[in-house]
Amino acid sequence: MKPFFFLPTSLSLAVFFIAETDAKEPPKTEVSYKRVQLLDKYISEGASIADINADGHPDVIAGSLWWQGPDFKESFAYAPVKFFPITGRGLSGYSNNFFTFPDTITKDKWPDILKVGLPSQPAHLAINPGEKPAKPDNKKFSCSHCKAQDDICNESPQYLQVLGKGKQLLAYSKNHITLAEPDTDPTKPWKVFHVSPKDRALKKYTHGLGAGDINGDNLPDILEKRGWWQQPENWNRKSPWTFHPFPFAPDKGGAQMFAYDIDGDGDNDVVTALDAHAWGLVWYEQIKKDGKITFKAHSVMTDKPEGNPYGVCFSQPHAMACADIDGDGVKDIVTGKCYFAHNGKDPGAAQPAVLYWFRTVRNENGAELVPYLIDDNSGVGRQITTGDLNGDGKIDIVVSNKKGVFAFIQTKTKP
Repeated sequence: MKPFFFLPTSLSLAVFFIAETDAKEPPKTEVSYKRVQLLDKYISEGASIADINADGHPDVIAGSLWWQGPDFKESFAYAPVKFFPITGRGLSGYSNNFFTFPDTITKDKWPDILKVGLPSQPAHLAINPGEKPAKPDNKKFSCSHCKAQDDICNESPQYLQVLGKGKQLLAYSKNHITLAEPDTDPTKPWKVFHVSPKDRALKKYTHGLGAGDINGDNLPDILEKRGWWQQPENWNRKSPWTFHPFPFAPDKGGAQMFAYDIDGDGDNDVVTALDAHAWGLVWYEQIKKDGKITFKAHSVMTDKPEGNPYGVCFSQPHAMACADIDGDGVKDIVTGKCYFAHNGKDPGAAQPAVLYWFRTVRNENGAELVPYLIDDNSGVGRQITTGDLNGDGKIDIVVSNKKGVFAFIQTKTKP
């Protein structure tokens, strides 16, 4: 073994040991990030991006706070602000806010926030109060909160367009895979549709969920760790979708799952973590066998440095995003270590809280996901959001977890 040195964005020197004969250096990239810590306290497990005050500049949302763009130096609250300990008995060491999904749900210009808390809690719609945000030390004021859906029980719900126009909340709820969308009166409980029959395996703390078009019919299908659910044409919003079994994550299951054409051959492949609380990242190449869709596994990371061509190995990839980081027209993967996800009891918990982007590189052999370190002292929570925070056309990243709230501003891009 020999030491491999790199200088991460935090400018603190880090040393990792990689296999001397196997590991290679990734191709050079001009993509780099400026690390901006917005908060040094634990407020939430996820962060998102939206123009909350409708001033034309994207803002960063985490928990009950939001930071005003474009400089993110001033913050405001839309609900009472509470900071949480990073360890504790039972659920005492966890924020009650895991995900924030901003969207313009009401008929005014102010984006509202769909909030998802600890698994099994309801999702609520926080109605944007508009021009009167509270101060960041707010302990009393709360904007209107309306229950959207009961029992969001899995650990990787997503808010995305699966049915027709608008977005839906994709989740596991009451032993079903569900899609929920606002009622005509958004302050009322949302309309909930069952994608799957009742299944006790779809329970509290189940990991791994996503959506994307697997069979090429231009209808998004649902991904979960055991396989994929095919969306029917002209779905009546009552009958279950057709299930196609495949062991994407045979054991624990990962985080957000994505269907994307990694190898550029015209059909969508699947990217997933194998275990959100341990090790493993993989992409599955879609192939045809006897005229039917199946998949071939391509390991990206394992539980050992030797399991990645570049010697990269980290545990707890509990949040994942898919975005074109380097502007080459091909989407990449962003993930990292979920810091103290189980109070420091998970495998590799004491190792650095890293954040990486994996560049999708297509080649004559198909493709590979090439890792590039963004930071070694932040990691991820349960939700990563990407977007252009400063209007320069480059993809930035926001995360929130037990180390605080961070914005990573891209400072260069590949010419």
